[in-house]
Amino acid sequence: MLLPTGPLRNVTLTGLLLTVLTAAPARAQTNPGIPFLPKGFANPDEFWDRMFGNLDADTERALQKIEVSYKNEVAFGQPQVEAFLAYLQQQELRVVRKGKEVDYLKQLVETIRPSMQNAKRYQKLTINLVDSPRVDARSFPGGTLFFFKGLLSFADSEAALVGIVGHELSHLDRGHLLWPLKRTRMLQQTFDNAAGGFDPQQFFAAGATMTRMLSRPFRPQDEAEADRDGAAWAYRTGYDPREMAALFDRLHQRSNDPKLPFAAFFRTHPYSDDRASALLKQYDELQQTDPRDPLYRGIKNLAQRIPKSQQTFPE
Repeated sequence: MLLPTGPLRNVTLTGLLLTVLTAAPARAQTNPGIPFLPKGFANPDEFWDRMFGNLDADTERALQKIEVSYKNEVAFGQPQVEAFLAYLQQQELRVVRKGKEVDYLKQLVETIRPSMQNAKRYQKLTINLVDSPRVDARSFPGGTLFFFKGLLSFADSEAALVGIVGHELSHLDRGHLLWPLKRTRMLQQTFDNAAGGFDPQQFFAAGATMTRMLSRPFRPQDEAEADRDGAAWAYRTGYDPREMAALFDRLHQRSNDPKLPFAAFFRTHPYSDDRASALLKQYDELQQTDPRDPLYRGIKNLAQRIPKSQQTFPE
């Protein structure tokens, strides 16, 4: 059984990795820089497709059956968190772990967390706030989440922000963050039978691998699932998911505005009118199966950083 232990636990980022992390995703695709190429793969792109590309139905079902302990998940996520923190440090972005806004985010997370199927697995979540105007949010294996101040400023309501919180928690709940590890476990046997073998620790410690995992960590279907969960969980807790759709629509409309510095979360996610429309359609379906009215927006809650769980305001 492949376990990301030993050297992988203590990955230290160098200036070279920081350079790789800031490179454009397209460059990483054309020059992955894989430190090895297992026998049976004609080129690096073929290898990346096997590791990060789309899955056939049989492979996906097989991967879903592979279990990863929480301890191993944390070990897998640690170097990714370290890489992201190093990137933020290089950008001179301060990470805040205490204060009113962090407490506010923690309360929103705790509002949504009970909706997760694996809520017991993620009883301890680490919440970070990045002091940056960028509109961004990230989740990492083991339960570490980053929210950028720009997201709190860009959202029009607490309902919209709760939808994004749910989106991030969904990636944890559904195991989207563990696909690379699971696929490596599945492929390891094939590689072990090939000349030259396969070193999973070397693979996950490689800068090119880390770049792929940080720049485009999810598949389109993962994003669609996370959107649906975020909207459904917000709805169940009394929030209006149409606010989440409105946020995506505003992102689509302003994506070409140079005054709004979008970061990796939204740049690599294909939010569009179609995505907002999908959420509005989901809202109609939720109202048909579980009618709820009125639903809460929480404009004043967001403005004052007071969660609905503590106080509701007239709307």
